[in-house]
Amino acid sequence: MLIASRQKAVIASVKAGIAEKYRIKDMGRARFILGIEIDYDMERRTLGISQKAYTESITKKFGQENAKPCLTPLEPGVQLTKADEPQTEEDKAKMKSKPYRSLNPGEKHWDAGIKVVRYLLKTKDVDIVYDGLLGTQLEAYSDADWAGNRDDRRSVSGVVLMLCGAPVVWLSTFQKTVALSSTEAEYMALSDCVKECVWMRRLLKDIGAEQVGLQ
Repeated sequence: MLIASRQKAVIASVKAGIAEKYRIKDMGRARFILGIEIDYDMERRTLGISQKAYTESITKKFGQENAKPCLTPLEPGVQLTKADEPQTEEDKAKMKSKPYRSLNPGEKHWDAGIKVVRYLLKTKDVDIVYDGLLGTQLEAYSDADWAGNRDDRRSVSGVVLMLCGAPVVWLSTFQKTVALSSTEAEYMALSDCVKECVWMRRLLKDIGAEQVGLQ
């Protein structure tokens, strides 16, 4: 559990209240949670998060810890469709030895997934750093492809919300309906972005960082 407040007295009070009903262990300042490493620099007012240890466990799990890192998670032009799923008994037998075989991936899917793991090797030392000197003005960005899903022609929405110079919300998801043009796909992505902004603005207001205007 993480407890955050600008006032140490508030943190102490919350801890005391929880300790009255439950047995707890105070781990001190947060350094690691849910596979995320947390690093502070109080003088520069920065907070960095990374997943180096978790990334290393993933690459080891898939036997890629000594593989050559990739610069990109996917080769340009690669299209993964249901047509690439195992079609013959030989194909199915080959994929049975792979992790997560219940997802019915084909060899092409597997190769693409391994490339993502190798991409993690390239970026495992990259941190997300929040700079307190940049303020708490929320910034939002959206983008979309058009008919990127070759199975049903749905487009993909991409959304990023930034705070203190780094992302706090990011998502890439298929749109619920088929866009009839690239412009329509962009508007759908913008709609998804606005939904995230509404939720985030309410959260920021609750923690004392109310947003004024749009950016």
